[in-house]
Amino acid sequence: MMSEFSLKYGKKEIKFKLDKKNVLGVLDLPESRKKVKNLTSSIKKALRRPIGCVSLIELLRKTKPKNPVLILEDITRPNPDYPLIISTVISELKLAGIKKVKFVIAYGTHRRQTEEENIKLYGNIQKFGEIIHHNCDDKNFLVSIGKLSTGTELVINKAVAESDFVISLGNIEPHSFAGYGGGRKSILPGVSSRETITRNHSKVVLPGVGMGIIENNPIHLEMLEAAELLAKTRPFFILNFIRNTKKEILKIVAGDHKNAFFEGVKFAEKIYKIPVKKESDVVIVSSGGYPKDLNLYQAQKSISATHSIVKKGGTIILIAECSDGIGQPIFERWLKNYSLEEVVQKKENEIEVEGHRAYLTAKILSKCDVLVISSIRAEKIKQLKFQSAEDIQSAIEIVRRKYGSYFSSYIVPNGSAVLPILRNN
Repeated sequence: MMSEFSLKYGKKEIKFKLDKKNVLGVLDLPESRKKVKNLTSSIKKALRRPIGCVSLIELLRKTKPKNPVLILEDITRPNPDYPLIISTVISELKLAGIKKVKFVIAYGTHRRQTEEENIKLYGNIQKFGEIIHHNCDDKNFLVSIGKLSTGTELVINKAVAESDFVISLGNIEPHSFAGYGGGRKSILPGVSSRETITRNHSKVVLPGVGMGIIENNPIHLEMLEAAELLAKTRPFFILNFIRNTKKEILKIVAGDHKNAFFEGVKFAEKIYKIPVKKESDVVIVSSGGYPKDLNLYQAQKSISATHSIVKKGGTIILIAECSDGIGQPIFERWLKNYSLEEVVQKKENEIEVEGHRAYLTAKILSKCDVLVISSIRAEKIKQLKFQSAEDIQSAIEIVRRKYGSYFSSYIVPNGSAVLPILRNN
């Protein structure tokens, strides 16, 4: 008996049928979790009854900042309700007597957005204050605020370094090597220099690094220390969201950058971690559509999330439009120019930022095949050690020939928002 599935691909959907005997399960977030109602009032409630500190208004009135900064995530993160979120925060600032704020877009090493993308993502925020596009390579707008215990020099955006009050917006979701996104990530890597980001991300080769792993994760710990260093000399207030696969908000956490973040992670772990009984021959995974599949660099997170539930020698079928292509030149160059063995054998001092994700990818490609269905030319995909399929039916036929008609598979509608965990792990 055949079952029909629909997975997101960019702003469209790909539909296909698969015999029930081939499907071990569909790994998705439970529908029982209710989304936040009346978003404006819920955000205000979170800001007025925060975690680990007094209300945002009270904190602003007490400190009377003259140079506040609001850090925003870029287009690679799912924030369809950003205009409403930002305007609600601005209304609280105004109630506290704050008339202007600097918006800093936390690109990390990502590309700069177009003006059209800015307006689509944030709305007309320039009427509330200056928009600053963080550039991790522009030394004229970077400054050191001290050294971390790891020896890393924390060099960050000058506007953030010179601010006297920092508010950051973000999403808490599984992250390939930092454990979870959100909170401290708005500082490192969000508004840090390339060198600082490189020193942090090069720890990807160390024990304890992984998706959904916080405890003893050296990358997370350094990120947290960076946020704490910033918070020593000014308030650092966060407003973070936990979303479902439809990008709807399930929970809001606000307040002290550390306490609010960990409270959000506790909730996120209950939501995103999905127990799985056994490994499969195949995983068919979508990155969840736009913007999570904007490029292959971002879409890679979906194979990081699902590779642990695929048998050695198995196959991941990745559905990701990648309208921006590969996404990062160093990621592309490493996978193209080095063998998988050469990448996997890289040591910490040899890892470049963006190359860190090539390292993660090479480890996965050494274990299993990854078939990519995307808008990228097949030849280019194959140069990066992936396999390519023209469409989903071609991909299914490839795995059927490889494993036989009784192959086992999991269907993952949103690989960027779930964390399948083998029960014996």
